[in-house]
Amino acid sequence: MTKSSFLSSLRFFRPRKDEPRFRTENIAQGWAESRCQSRRWEEMYHRRWEHDKVVCSTHGVNCTGSCSWNVYVKDGIVVWETQCTDYPHPGIDTPDYEPRGCPRGATFSWYIYSPVRVKYPYVRSTLWELWEEALAAHPDPVSAWGSIMADPAPILT
Repeated sequence: MTKSSFLSSLRFFRPRKDEPRFRTENIAQGWAESRCQSRRWEEMYHRRWEHDKVVCSTHGVNCTGSCSWNVYVKDGIVVWETQCTDYPHPGIDTPDYEPRGCPRGATFSWYIYSPVRVKYPYVRSTLWELWEEALAAHPDPVSAWGSIMADPAPILT
């Protein structure tokens, strides 16, 4: 098999049947060439930046909340965020605030949908065992929790 027949057999190296790869037109008496290429690849790029709404937010978990972010939402999913510079002007003799966003804030949309994200609160095994015992003894969860809190010594050991 020759190199050109191998490359032409690959899907991504073949021109599409429904549209020509590009049209050329010689101009300036053959000294230049004008090409009209397909720009369908741009549609994917433009769809990447589409969004339904922009929400002003900050990132709350273990964060001081001192930075402001514009969060872009598409179909109920956070797609990206940008630094929001809506801080009050500090005065005529002072320069404006720089964006206060941290790298963690810039990657927050990835953190939300990460498979390693903590989705449920952690509980110590000792407390969980006490909770199961208390729930078996008391049908009401509030009174079960009250019985655990009445004597917190087993939790602390």
